Amino acid sequence: MGLARQDLGSAQVSGLLAPARERVAGILAEGQRQGVFHGAVPPGPLSGAIEAHLLALLGTVNSGIWADDGTGAATAALIAAGVDSDTAAATVRQLHATDRIRPPHRPH
Repeated sequence: MGLARQDLGSAQVSGLLAPARERVAGILAEGQRQGVFHGAVPPGPLSGAIEAHLLALLGTVNSGIWADDGTGAATAALIAAGVDSDTAAATVRQLHATDRIRPPHRPH
């Protein structure tokens, strides 16, 4: 992300990510309406906070501090949104078991 901002500029990166950010904010808004996610932070700022959190976790994976297949980060994102930790872990395990969360493809 840091390199993309340097190469493309913050405005262009924001423009490219806008659809995904809007979708996440919409999911968070719906989850807040249903009482699944906490409502202390509005969906837009909460989405940005979760994005920053996930980028920080990705940085630890890239630097070799943490090994994660995506399930730890997904669990952390749900917890950040306000889901109870046990429920978040169980949800991610269930999704992972049904192969809905996949590790990133790495070319050989």
